[in-house]
Amino acid sequence: MRAGSSYGLTSWGNKTGLILLPIYCCNGLHPLGHVSAMKDIMDKKKHSYEANIAHTALKMLTAYLGPKVGSWCCHRVLCNTSLLISNITGPSEEIKIADNPVLYIKVNISSQPHAMTMHMVSYAGKADLQVMVAKDIIPDPEFLVKCFQDSLAEMKVSIKMNEL
Repeated sequence: MRAGSSYGLTSWGNKTGLILLPIYCCNGLHPLGHVSAMKDIMDKKKHSYEANIAHTALKMLTAYLGPKVGSWCCHRVLCNTSLLISNITGPSEEIKIADNPVLYIKVNISSQPHAMTMHMVSYAGKADLQVMVAKDIIPDPEFLVKCFQDSLAEMKVSIKMNEL
């Protein structure tokens, strides 16, 4: 972006906001039914000011009370949640950097106080799921990932069947 451009309030840098979302165990519920219920909750949360308020509050805490207080508050919130899920939408078309095609985009956040961290990144029509777990809490992460893969495959088949 150029200084004085017509981008309005847009600026450089990362902006972190968070939405706290309850996770319900839905034994016997079809995966698409669970996704539909969670989507309804997420739509309400996205249209609220929860993420903006969290971002502004953390920014003000850090500015007025210092980075130690801001990081302490962030750490307290993260310590009282079960897992971190991020869903990042990447470019819809394949990109090149210095004439080298970008095959995939990976995101990684380490040292979080969670037993499990999941990142879903969509890039050029493909989705990449990354799962990080604490081995002492989740001893068989391969089984967990297989469950995610089976569930996603079942949802994909169900969506195709509903389209017919």
